[in-house]
Amino acid sequence: MKNRIECSECKNEKCFIKQGCFGEWLNKISSNKNQYWYKKGNHIFREGEPIYGIYFIQQGGVKVVTTSLHGREQIVRLAKEGQILGHRGLGRTYYYFNAVAVMDSLVCFVENELFYDACMNCPEFAYNLIFFYASELRRAELRVKYQAQMNIREKVAMAFTHSYEVFGMNPETKMLNISLSRQDIADIAGTTAGQVTRQLSDFESEKLIARNKREIIFLNIKGLEDIVSDYKIE
Repeated sequence: MKNRIECSECKNEKCFIKQGCFGEWLNKISSNKNQYWYKKGNHIFREGEPIYGIYFIQQGGVKVVTTSLHGREQIVRLAKEGQILGHRGLGRTYYYFNAVAVMDSLVCFVENELFYDACMNCPEFAYNLIFFYASELRRAELRVKYQAQMNIREKVAMAFTHSYEVFGMNPETKMLNISLSRQDIADIAGTTAGQVTRQLSDFESEKLIARNKREIIFLNIKGLEDIVSDYKIE
């Protein structure tokens, strides 16, 4: 593991802990948290594992994946630095999602008891979490609503614009700051890898994207956003 980063030294100002816990409580969490590095593709937690606490992404990015009864995976959320993981499992005994690093990631872990104590003693921390939960629920409900109405073209465009919104794009290469496979795109869009491949060909002919082997270059992200402009998720 690389050198430990204390909360007072952390440069991630978007972290829920830094935004809502101060003084004694910031030091208490910093002293008692655990930090783990996860390589791209590693699981942070798996569906069915017992819930011992909550995770805060200090660096990197994660996909939250659910598995259907037939074994098909769907990416229900992309999370970046400053955001939390495992919160949907609070109050339950076991996780019902998988969390997988989509890039090398540094993640802080806070055990349940300390997390609950922080919520009770740090009003701003609890306040921020309440609004985060409300936003997450609203966005999840809209995604379910819209995916039932979208065609394949719109679903794939939405997968790209959502990934761009979360992770951003390298201004020089015009590639997302995250590497997504065709299957990843399909799992976000709620479709199949074959349908994604066919839609990529259409986007390429429209000069919205270009392809360099397995990499996708975004020539016109605004054009992709226009495709899904009727589906607002805020």
